[in-house]
Amino acid sequence: MEVLFTSTANFHHLLGNLVKKNLLYAPRKKGDFLFYERIETASPKDLILHTNRPVQPLKSFFFPPYQKVGQYFESASPEDTETPKRVILGVKSCDLESLKTLDSVYAGTQFSSSPDPQYTRARDSSLLISSDCLEPDEYCFCTLLGSNPHPEEGFDLNLSPVDGGFVIEVGSEKGKTIVSQDQNLFISADENVLAQREKTRADSLAKVKELNQEVEVKSPYRDMIRETYASAVWKDHSENCVDCGGCNETCPTCRCFLLQDGREKERFERIRLWDACLLTGFARVAGGANPRPKLSDRFSNRLFCKFYFFPENVNLDACTGCGRCISVCIGKIDMRKVFKDLEKERSKGPAEKIK
Repeated sequence: MEVLFTSTANFHHLLGNLVKKNLLYAPRKKGDFLFYERIETASPKDLILHTNRPVQPLKSFFFPPYQKVGQYFESASPEDTETPKRVILGVKSCDLESLKTLDSVYAGTQFSSSPDPQYTRARDSSLLISSDCLEPDEYCFCTLLGSNPHPEEGFDLNLSPVDGGFVIEVGSEKGKTIVSQDQNLFISADENVLAQREKTRADSLAKVKELNQEVEVKSPYRDMIRETYASAVWKDHSENCVDCGGCNETCPTCRCFLLQDGREKERFERIRLWDACLLTGFARVAGGANPRPKLSDRFSNRLFCKFYFFPENVNLDACTGCGRCISVCIGKIDMRKVFKDLEKERSKGPAEKIK
């Protein structure tokens, strides 16, 4: 990968050029939280790039919570709608990792030879400018899953703050095109700025590891979970769950949906909505039968999906350690502590395994 340097002033100039031809989204603080918002100026004063991830997951740009996927008695279709070009700035490593899971389903890289056209158009029309996470919060646990708080792949360009500007790493052909269009804004990164970047990254990595010292387990989650099918830990932790589905909604890798038909004036539309496996009716079928009627069943199913079912089929954990599920949980459930309790139970003797 090509590694360059740009000054703060030149970076703002680059943003100004991007805003002219694209919709630009970046994290902004509202109250105590970060949200992606449309940015219309080249150098917004309240732009926040190098803290932790925003509340909303990156998937909302490519797989929105409410999306029309079909309509009847109209000449136009959702496929005919032009997808705007977007630049998404300040994307974090955990969200970039989540795209591997979404792509495996909706881009057809694993499960289907027929990609979702709306998803793929949104992906193709978006430029991802990621940035290092330098201020992880108490909920971040990417290191427990073998990742780092700085992006290593999946970005078009990545920003690392250094004195006087940014180290910019080029990660794709899209990124190369952006750099080539404004070559005068960049110079080669020298050893001093690269050393500063590595020092800052090492400090951030140490912060995440320190935050997770008490909840770290000895075995990977995917190895632990297959032995816990009949564990009492699921029921114990689900006692605090209020069945709101917030963990599903904020998760960057949860990809389940339901289809709803409705009427809009003289036409009928089919809408795709995010669904949540923790909700009572998620698995309910005709006649009212439900294979997971108990909350503890649905609670365990969510983590089995992420660390057993998905890895078995795609060899990917469907979790990136972003910690959003912990931060939004009304019942204060921390999945790291769930696995810590599973490890304690495991040390006492063998449990029932999934066959």
